[in-house]
Amino acid sequence: MSKKLPIDKQREFAGTLMVGDDDDNSAIKELLSTTDALYAIKEKGVYKIRLADDIDPDRTNLNIPNLSQKVLSAGYDNEIVARILLTAKYLFDENNATVRPFIGNLFEGSLDLVKHVLELQEMISSLKDKISQKENIILQEKQKTNAFSLPSIPDLNTKLHNIFVRADKAKDGILSLYKLHLLPNADKKPKLSEYDNAIRKLPNIEPDFVSSWNESKKFFILIRNIRNSSEHPKNKQQVILSDFNMNSDGSINPPLVEIQHKDTLISLLPLVELLDFLQERIINYAEGTLVFIRCLVLLDNNPFGQWVSVFPVEERRHPFVKYYRSINIGGTERILG
Repeated sequence: MSKKLPIDKQREFAGTLMVGDDDDNSAIKELLSTTDALYAIKEKGVYKIRLADDIDPDRTNLNIPNLSQKVLSAGYDNEIVARILLTAKYLFDENNATVRPFIGNLFEGSLDLVKHVLELQEMISSLKDKISQKENIILQEKQKTNAFSLPSIPDLNTKLHNIFVRADKAKDGILSLYKLHLLPNADKKPKLSEYDNAIRKLPNIEPDFVSSWNESKKFFILIRNIRNSSEHPKNKQQVILSDFNMNSDGSINPPLVEIQHKDTLISLLPLVELLDFLQERIINYAEGTLVFIRCLVLLDNNPFGQWVSVFPVEERRHPFVKYYRSINIGGTERILG
């Protein structure tokens, strides 16, 4: 038997790894394994762990360390991370060291989706804060009639367009999760009609599932039409946006928005209301997509009669994660695993 080299002894020796940086001393709450990496979900961030053998598989450099790298600045305590990434883990994790490609790709897709949604939330929050600050100026400061300064957000159009683009990216991230199960062999980005056909061809598909998909599809079309109205404006397809505006009675309107599109008409409303709607719905549909796919998987193979159930806060493993695999014991749904 050949004698082990020093690098072999070092790589194979049991060791420890401090995950995180000096700014994050929070605890590791969950681990998520994909086909390519291991992720540590800490209270305040998510970190990708790479072992020395991942970086230097031929073992040529004794100085290569095990390391961790932050991939998300929000972690276990964040609602978006919980409702998407942790929901994916609790619904699909098989608790094996090696995960199947479908599960690994779904976890990676969920991680990418969380990035988009967090970025969208940050953009929306920043714009809403600016609007709120300007509104406070109107309420708190007394201005002279001959020197009245109406608040404004000069880059409002650009900020809103960027939000629409990011929302569309998040929508694509949601659809990529559907693709993993429904159209795994598709080379290009599938059309919504291809998803329609794939769902209808599923054996034993129930009408409720088709209805659920149709509702989701309406939202996906809405997001795409909003982006097109912003990115490719033309007659009867445009975003009509107004900054702070004074009326003839002296009252002041906050920024207002209207979406004109032949298939998607959103009447004039306060911009903040549209921003809240987009953020809430995207998180809901991201979360719901994971539930939908898990249920489809169980329709294919479910020897133990498990299902997906909503649990009250007091029974959850995480306060923001409401969906879990469940099994009925004595007439009561119990979290499985």
